[in-house]
Amino acid sequence: MFWRLTLLVLCLVASASVSADDENKEASDDGMNDETRKVVVARMKEILDQTTLVRLRPTPVTVELVPEPVLNWDDLPRGHYYGRLWVWGDTGRPAAIVETYTINFAKDIGSWPGNVVHSLAPEPLRAEGTLGWNWAPAEPGFTPKRLEDAPPPAATKNLRRSQMRALARRFTANQTWMGDRSELRLLPTSIRMYESADDDSTDDGLLDGGLFAFVHGGTNPEVILILEAMQGTTEDYWQYGCIRLGHAQMQAKFDDREAWSVETYDSLSPNSPYYWILPR
Repeated sequence: MFWRLTLLVLCLVASASVSADDENKEASDDGMNDETRKVVVARMKEILDQTTLVRLRPTPVTVELVPEPVLNWDDLPRGHYYGRLWVWGDTGRPAAIVETYTINFAKDIGSWPGNVVHSLAPEPLRAEGTLGWNWAPAEPGFTPKRLEDAPPPAATKNLRRSQMRALARRFTANQTWMGDRSELRLLPTSIRMYESADDDSTDDGLLDGGLFAFVHGGTNPEVILILEAMQGTTEDYWQYGCIRLGHAQMQAKFDDREAWSVETYDSLSPNSPYYWILPR
């Protein structure tokens, strides 16, 4: 009798496991379907398009969302799907970058699909639109530093961009969350390249710039490295900066020397350059 009961229990457990696996497979197959993905991402863009950013200069400048995302990503272990990175501002260095995704293959996006947003602007910003979110960073989101021990920028765009990729590989990044430290992986190519905007006085001297992503768990972006070739009065030089796209304590090194770090994020201020906006 005992062995029969044991066999019955094992059969029921196996049946339940197979059923759960089938359900997960069906959800995954449906969720990762190209057509479903297109619908979800189009809905994300439709919502984001409702917001413009105003660069608060002496003469304010309004910038709109760039139509195509700069990075497509997923983080299945965390239940984050249809991940995208988008930027506002299609010329010069973008004004801001926003990360979007849905939780566990959710397809019904009624309002804001964003997780975190970060200013890349040297001046304050103000979000405007119909979404009703009140992000208005009061301080610069990006303050560049001169990159020491780097060769002078090359004379041509192609060579400068080759240099940029080589310089990016000299950086490393890590994050620590609740005592668990993870090394982040640099994606092999930039997620966006740009030049000085003709009408953008804050980009004076910019020859070329690029955004590079350090990722976790496959392709989930956590740190964005900004590299820019600058034309100086006496010599050309490289400048850099990093921004966070996650709450963990983060650090970046250049040739094993600390180049940037931030502590664990514990604020929800809409006046901060980095702002957390939960999907809802």
